[in-house]
Amino acid sequence: MSMNRPNVSSSARGRIRSFSTWVWVWGSIVLCIGAFTTYSDVGIGDNGFGSISDTANPWEVADPAVFEPDGDTYSGERNGLIRIPADEHNMDPYVLRLVVGEYTDIFVTDVEDLDEPDNDRSYPTNVGYLYDVDDELLVLPPDGDLELWVRSDGPWEFTLAKEDVTEITDGYVSGKGNGFFVYRGEAVSARFIHQGDGLFFVTVQMPGERSDQPIIETGDVNQRLSWDPTSAVYFSIESDDDRGAWSVDIDELATDAPAGDPTDTPIEREPDPTYTTEAPVAAGTAASTLDPVFRTTRESTLR
Repeated sequence: MSMNRPNVSSSARGRIRSFSTWVWVWGSIVLCIGAFTTYSDVGIGDNGFGSISDTANPWEVADPAVFEPDGDTYSGERNGLIRIPADEHNMDPYVLRLVVGEYTDIFVTDVEDLDEPDNDRSYPTNVGYLYDVDDELLVLPPDGDLELWVRSDGPWEFTLAKEDVTEITDGYVSGKGNGFFVYRGEAVSARFIHQGDGLFFVTVQMPGERSDQPIIETGDVNQRLSWDPTSAVYFSIESDDDRGAWSVDIDELATDAPAGDPTDTPIEREPDPTYTTEAPVAAGTAASTLDPVFRTTRESTLR
């Protein structure tokens, strides 16, 4: 026995198509709204997504939670504020190291916003994003009180300690292992050389700006980096002390950022392969706590 298909008028078919179209449109709108609300509290970093909590901007809260230190350690849950007076930090650099937690954003209030009400502050400077335990950030205090904003989705703990830095006073430094340096001259570029088969990571940061890691390499490296004119530029070097040597040669005659291919300039100096355990340090500077083995004189050329 066969069944006859029911006859549907053209007007009925039109109403059915119209209804289906509106269902599809409204369904799409609902999905978009759901996606927006779901991901509005998600931070996007170099390694993907991470939730940053329902209260996204703690600096917009009238009375944010204020976290106090236990020695060099700060801990808390979700969002809040850390204050360090200017006469306590003296504009010395700090290293922040995550001990507990993940997906934690760190911001610093700009000097001009320190005395502004919470509803009239501009967006603070994002220092960086901590993904996992042992991640580190360099924090450069402004010429005023340091207001450090923490934005996280859960409990966290980190250490915040001053870091000794070696000043590059004659435009050149070389050595092996890790090092932490600052240059305060007028040059806006430098050549970074690494010889060996070990790793060579270089992080660059200037006051009031987010850190950048333009060199993440292993093996031989010969690369020039440039930066905008600034009062100080900090270089953090991570390297295997038994698998290579490195040098940083500041282009002291260069007061404009170099144009063209950064590898065009000939190599004038190379890392010194003759290491010492007692490196000379310019007067008034401190040896880096990261590595005591480096040179800071122009005599460190390849002989």
